[in-house]
Formats: sequence, C-alpha cells, structure tokens
Amino acid sequence: MLRLFVSLTAILGMNLCLASEADDQANSFARIYASLCLQNLPNLEAFRQKLAPMPKLPTDKAALFLGGAPGDAWPVPDKHGTFVLALPGGKNLCAVHARRADVDVANTLFQKLVANAPAPFTSKMVMTEDKQTVANGVTHTVSYEWSVPNGARKMLFTLTTAASETAQLQALGSAAIVTQ
Repeated sequence: MLRLFVSLTAILGMNLCLASEADDQANSFARIYASLCLQNLPNLEAFRQKLAPMPKLPTDKAALFLGGAPGDAWPVPDKHGTFVLALPGGKNLCAVHARRADVDVANTLFQKLVANAPAPFTSKMVMTEDKQTVANGVTHTVSYEWSVPNGARKMLFTLTTAASETAQLQALGSAAIVTQ
C-alpha cells in the first residue's frame, strides 16, 4: 500500500508543476494533502507519533479543526497560505484545512488524484453535493471511494470547497479508511 501512495504523490507532483502563480495556494493544499494524509493513511498512529515533537495547536484552537472530536491539529507552514493538519483521536481519518485556495484548481487536482485508482483498486464517486452553509456560503463536496473486490475496508477521499471570499475555510480535504 505504501508503494501506492508514493506513486500517487509522484503523479500529483507532475500535475502541480504545470500550474500558474495564481494557483499557488491550491497547489500547496493538494501537495500537503497528498504528502501528509494520503501517504500516511495506511498507518495514522505511526504518523501521529512522528508528529509528537512538532508544535500542536492549543486544544481550543484544535477543536475548530476536529469538529468537536478529541484529537490533535498542527499548523503546516507554507509560503503560499495557512494550512492545518487534523488527526481526530481513535479514527482512521486525516484532514487538511486551507484558509484560502483557488477552489477550481483544488477540485481539479483532487479529482486527478483520486478519480482513477491504481490497480488493484477501483475508484467510485460516492457523493457530489452543493450545500448552503452559514460559515462558508455555498460549499461543494465530492467524495471518492477506493476498494478492492470483496475487501472489508475502503479508502474514502473527500474534498469540500467554498468559493466565497468571506468563507472561513475554502478547502477541506480528508482521507479515511472505513470498514463496511
């Protein structure tokens, strides 16, 4: 499974090189999502241990990125924007939050990354939804599921974007391992 995520990052890296300067935030978001969440999804507990020496957000600030669940959140320094990595405790879930990002570019990069799974996985879109929210205006959510035939576990990749300039967050990408 590790080879799978290394090859995914290489594929994403090729796509990122073609972007213009105006897309830097979305490119950084996609790169952070791929390198932190996707590469570490097979063993999030080991990833959490690697992050232990890194400065975490205080509990009250982390709660904003954890949806009220227990866990930890870390700022991810990047010259192109403000990003936060969140790992809820006791869940096979990793999320990256972007304060600002070009939502069209973020959606395109996300779809290039997860819409076509490498063998032996198959990819299936399981949700696409637009929703009016108070904090972010109209949001767009798309989810893809990767599975193997007769497998008990699936990987679920979700991206929610908000195009409004006043949105609290413009991009939220998550990766999770779910059991049927």
